[in-house]
Amino acid sequence: MARQIKTIDYDADNDIFFISDGEKVKASLDIGDFVLDVSHNNLLCGMEIMSASENLGINKDVLSNIKNIKMSITYKTNNIYVLLMISFNKNKKEVNVQIPLTLSLGHKSPRKEILVYN
Repeated sequence: MARQIKTIDYDADNDIFFISDGEKVKASLDIGDFVLDVSHNNLLCGMEIMSASENLGINKDVLSNIKNIKMSITYKTNNIYVLLMISFNKNKKEVNVQIPLTLSLGHKSPRKEILVYN
């Protein structure tokens, strides 16, 4: 079953996009323009994207009006793979933004989860 994304926020003045499932954060990992929040279960529970319009290739006006987003996270032994699926109200267009990240969160076996906001 998919976990719910409880918060999506876009700060247009600073061009920062934030997603969170509301879990308590154990640690935050900075990877370039991405800050990943990790829960006490060693699962990704939030993400902050700096220079979001540039990194996601999405106009600031569109980022301000996102109504639906799904984040697929695949945990492998030595890395995680994140795929954001963002639905825009404009022209009912859906864009998939792939964010391949390589880091270890201590997972012993592969696993996949989906987080949704709508």
